[in-house]
Amino acid sequence: MKFGALLSSKGKDYFYIMHLSYNGDKREKLWDYATENNLIGLDAPGIVKGDWVKVRETAKKSLRKGWIRQFDTFCSRIQKGDMVMVFSGIDSVLGVAEITESRHGYDRSLSDSEAFFDHIRRVNWVRKRKYADRLMLLKPLYGFSNTLSIVTQNSPRWPILTDIDI
Repeated sequence: MKFGALLSSKGKDYFYIMHLSYNGDKREKLWDYATENNLIGLDAPGIVKGDWVKVRETAKKSLRKGWIRQFDTFCSRIQKGDMVMVFSGIDSVLGVAEITESRHGYDRSLSDSEAFFDHIRRVNWVRKRKYADRLMLLKPLYGFSNTLSIVTQNSPRWPILTDIDI
């Protein structure tokens, strides 16, 4: 099934894309944790020390605007039913998830143990591949340097990503 057809069946004219890594590291380990526990996550270790909603004003003094936007998106804008395409770097798709809960969670023990990120969203994996079987894109998704971004119908990424057979 084409990703665009899935979005259409859900009545969505946008979706999110996100990376899964600690600065490019531990992708396979993080992916295994994400799929086994039905989670996606975001973290800024040592800077965002607590639930984003509670620490936003304090933490944003230490974060670049891009990170503030990503935390606001992850913790407040993403809603139950939204779709997220998860990437390994800029050249391969690991899976597609649907957000299953209205609120994000925070679990400091996940990042303390380096098991996963401490800001989490519960998901249902619509499609998840084994890390070794990730879907390689025909062309890398240049310009995707943020951890989390929205893709709308007027985005140049829309036709590329919605044409993927998930």
